[in-house]
Formats: sequence, structure tokens, C-alpha cells
Amino acid sequence: MGMINWIFDIYQHSKIDDTRRETAQLRTEMAGIRAQGGGVNGDRVEDAVGALALATKTMQRMMVEKGICTQSEFSEMLNRIDAEDGRRDGKSPLP
Repeated sequence: MGMINWIFDIYQHSKIDDTRRETAQLRTEMAGIRAQGGGVNGDRVEDAVGALALATKTMQRMMVEKGICTQSEFSEMLNRIDAEDGRRDGKSPLP
């Protein structure tokens, strides 16, 4: 049993290291959005939002084209999730 625990421990440490690297990368990316003086760099925020919109549209279209859901099912789910915070405003609150 000692060898299995050792292997599991190595696996867990590698996952922790991966998470630390991802966190550092995200912090670097977030720092890039900040402008000098502590404000927000509007161009970078716009680029990030545009990339997110593209990814969302791609996922939506792929799910419909692959028959995972219909466009109306997707829209219905979107509206249900939108209402979860008590407001139908087309946005999800940031954590």
C-alpha cells in the first residue's frame, strides 16, 4: 500500500504545481489588462471580451450543429441561467 500512496502523492503534487502555474499565468494576464496608474486598459478589456464572445458563439454553434441541443433549447437554458441572480439582464454576475 505504501507504493500506491507514494504514486498518489506524486500525482497530487503535480496537479497542485499545474494549478499554481495556471494561477500565475492568469495573474499575469490580468495585470496586462491594467493600465499605468491602476486604471483599466480599455483596448485589452475589449480584446478579452471579444475573444470570450467568439468562444461562446463557437460553443453554441457547435452544440447546435452536432445535435446536442436545439437553438431554442440553448436560448431557454440561457434565459433560465440569466434569471438565477434575480435579474434578467443578459449578464452573469462576476464571482
